[in-house]
Parts: sequence; structure tokens; C-alpha cells
Amino acid sequence: MSIRRQQAAGNEKNTPRRTRRKRQVVGALPRVRVVKPEPVKQTPTRRTQKRATFEIAAPRVTLNPWRTTRDWRASRPKFFAGVFFVLLLAALWAMFNLDLFFVSEPVVVGNKIVPRAEIAQVSGVNGWNIFFVEPRAVARAVRALPEFKDVQVYVTLPNQVEIYTTERVPRFVWEVAGKNFWVDQEGIAMRPRGMVPNGWHVRDAEGKAVKYGERINPDAFNAAVSLINVWKDAPKYFEWTKTHGLQLRDEHGWLIYFGSANQMNDKLTALQIVTTQLLRDKRAVAFIDLGSGLPYYQEVAVKK
Repeated sequence: MSIRRQQAAGNEKNTPRRTRRKRQVVGALPRVRVVKPEPVKQTPTRRTQKRATFEIAAPRVTLNPWRTTRDWRASRPKFFAGVFFVLLLAALWAMFNLDLFFVSEPVVVGNKIVPRAEIAQVSGVNGWNIFFVEPRAVARAVRALPEFKDVQVYVTLPNQVEIYTTERVPRFVWEVAGKNFWVDQEGIAMRPRGMVPNGWHVRDAEGKAVKYGERINPDAFNAAVSLINVWKDAPKYFEWTKTHGLQLRDEHGWLIYFGSANQMNDKLTALQIVTTQLLRDKRAVAFIDLGSGLPYYQEVAVKK
């Protein structure tokens, strides 16, 4: 052993243990002192009552402008949805409050007999909002008048209602139970509105009362129509009885019984033949009966 090492060893033996420095171990963790937390003193509190809370979900509206293009692109759908919602509310308010969308008076087309004011009153659309007008209901209301055969209703924005009508053409003035009616080609009784141009007057002497819109006596009506169809220049006044059927007085003053509507063309031919013979023989006739088989006539008794 060298002299230096011996001296060093001697020095270590002479130094006390308390002053010796402990060797540090590389990589060892330092010791941590764990301090216990001091207990928290609890102050006495009042007894609280439980309260019910409610949360209301409301849309969060921000008024900050878009700072970047990315913010604008992200919120663009919400922005357009809000604009659309506001415009929708404004349109709904305008449709149900502005006078522009309320019907003042309907437009009536095709009427010649029934006045336009009466049709407008029956339709019931004056002062109505155009969005509450139902065309089918209006057509049913107008068609309830017996003068109309067909009715079509069209609704056009902003406030126009068009009523197209097809009226029944009156052909007879029908007298039954002391009351006059207009009657069309189908036998429907209507309210009389004056004289029927180029029409016939038929008196049902034994018929029952009818109402507007109902059909009159079908036997009397069919007989009158059958005679008019084959005799265009027939007298304008007929009468119907259960005993003799359809009857009239011709231009010679003779009372002629046509009976029912059967074989009306043959009856008219027989009447022409009998009339020619009576005029040739200068006979005075009380009546000519064509409705009971073979035609026959009765002469007027000559006073002595």
C-alpha cells in the first residue's frame, strides 16, 4: 500500500461518525412528509327546506355578429330558418286579416232566370275569407234552388269566387191545387217568374199540391209532352182529368179527349181524318174522344 492511501485511511479513522457525510445514492426519490389535514370545524346551519325547481328550455339567441367566415357558414342554416319562420308568420297574419283576401261578391255566369243577387245570397260567401270557402258546399247550396240543373264553383286568389250555372228551361205553366208552377222538360216544378215564352198552360184539375223541386203528375206531364212533340201547333191550354185524361179545345171549339200518352201520333192522325169528315158534312160536335180505342164523336143536339 502506498504512503498516500495509508494517510487517507488514517484520517478516516480519526474523524468522528457524526461529521461523516453519507453517500448519496443516485436515482433514489426524496422522502416526502405526509401531513394530516386539520379537521374542518362545522358551523351549525339552519335546516333548509327542499324546494322544487323547474327548468325551461328556450332557444339560445346570440346577437353577436359573425366574426369569421367559418362562423357564418356554421350558423347559416339557423339564420335562414329564422328568416323563413318570420316570413311565414307575416304571411299567415296577412292572409287572415287583410281585406284583400275577403270575398265581396261572387261572380255568377249562366243565369237568365234567377237574379244574381239571389244566387249570391244563397251561396253565403259574401264577406268570407277566401281560404275558408269550400267550392263543393257552395255548389250544393246553389244547386238547392230548383231552377238550376248543374252548378260549378271555382275559387281564385286573392278573393274571387266564380259560380257557373246551368238553368232549367221552363216549358209549361202548370196549375195544380190552385197554384201555378214553372215546369221544365223533366217535369220539375219551379217558382213561377212571369210568363213562359212560347210555353203551354196545363191545368191538373184533380192533382195534389207539389213543392218546388218536386216532380208533377207524371201521367199528365207525359201526355202533354207526347202531344206537343207530334203537334207543334197545338193549342196553348190543356187540361187533365182522371176520366178523360188530356183534353183541349181546338180552333173549331170542339172538346177533344186524348187520354194518356200512348199512341199519340196515331191519335193525332185519327183526329185529322175525323175533323175533315165533320167539316165536310157540316156537323156540330160536342166532343171527340180519341183515348178509348176507336175514335168517336158526339153531335150537338139540335133544338127544335
